Amino acid sequence: MQSHMKYHAFIAMVPFSLCAIAFSQESQTNALIKLTAAEAKDHIGTNAVVTGTVAEIYKGPRTVNLNFDKPFPKHTFSAVIFSDKTNLFPELDKLKDKTVEVTGKILDYRNRAEIVLSSTNQLTVIETEKKEKPAAEDKPSKP
Repeated sequence: MQSHMKYHAFIAMVPFSLCAIAFSQESQTNALIKLTAAEAKDHIGTNAVVTGTVAEIYKGPRTVNLNFDKPFPKHTFSAVIFSDKTNLFPELDKLKDKTVEVTGKILDYRNRAEIVLSSTNQLTVIETEKKEKPAAEDKPSKP
């Protein structure tokens, strides 16, 4: 009788164990990977955080493109904002030469990697201003 109860207890626990395993795997697969702008092209279809320097801000009739690392056509990656969303990003011009992170699904557009930005939480400025080396102080040394 006791082994029969152990069997039922085991059978009752199986669904909970399977749910825990499935939840654990789901949370691992939903974790965003961090990539450089140059690495993004090798991860099309992946949800990721892509970091790079905005080399150019191109304002076209339908999109604004933040081109990373180098200006078009030699850029390594683009963050694209369609015209119906540009009002969400009022200070795009200030991003030139800044290091930023963009989050989303990496897409392929004409053999270039890009992420489409549709909300402000997809864009984070990492470096707000260029860091300059401090000037050497002109203090005489003590004897």
